[in-house]
Amino acid sequence: MFKKILLLFLFFACFTPVYASDDIQVDYNKKEKFYIYKIDLKELGERIRPYVVEEGLKTSREVFKENDFDFVINGGFFDPNSAKSVSYVVIDSKTVTSPLESLGLIESLNKEGRTDNVLNRSEFRVYKNDISGFLKFDIAKHFDPVPKNYHILHSLGGGPLLYPDFDLEKEGFVKYDESNTPVLQSAHVLKKRARTILAIKKDYLYVIIFSNFAPATMSEVAQKLKRYRFEKIMAFDGGPSTSLNYGDNEISSASNGQRKVKSFLIIQK
Repeated sequence: MFKKILLLFLFFACFTPVYASDDIQVDYNKKEKFYIYKIDLKELGERIRPYVVEEGLKTSREVFKENDFDFVINGGFFDPNSAKSVSYVVIDSKTVTSPLESLGLIESLNKEGRTDNVLNRSEFRVYKNDISGFLKFDIAKHFDPVPKNYHILHSLGGGPLLYPDFDLEKEGFVKYDESNTPVLQSAHVLKKRARTILAIKKDYLYVIIFSNFAPATMSEVAQKLKRYRFEKIMAFDGGPSTSLNYGDNEISSASNGQRKVKSFLIIQK
């Protein structure tokens, strides 16, 4: 076990990209210890889409190899007991998963008074122009309006939004009492955990991975990414779910290898 942990540590500590294309640039922030994958949307935009496991759960590695994708990261939140997604996912203009499918979740949220907050969490969106077919990429809240003459081609929910707005309570990730003490917390947002982050700037999509060897709270992630001047930043599921496969690069944040999850963001070949 110790040997396995040591090997994982050496991978993360000494990581240098061994596989990179002109359309995906890989960088490692040595000071803050996180990984940045810069994806050219002009070249790869049409190949970016969500992927949902039809039955059960799978690891990023399984999805990567079974489908021969170019790039795979873990996506939104899910119930490990029922293997159902608790995040909205739209693929080819069709809603394929929704939090409303989990009655237990909705009943629990109703009791806690968080239903509207959780349903309106952040999501990565791919819009398609109804006239030209041009694609546009965005990060928005689920109930945010769609730009005129566009429709949602793909979307993958997660949260919270980290920039330009950052309000964990508004998205139902925390709940405070009258003394401003947190009495409820989802996704360990106030604790140091591995994180899967998505950001947009101009014609590029950025995937930022904080491994379990450099964990961060959501607030710390927002602070660390300020200097990059991203236009919008959001999180996907994190902690042990944080995982990535790209070429020979593989990241896992669970103690026994990659965790099986429900949804992913992928780049097709």
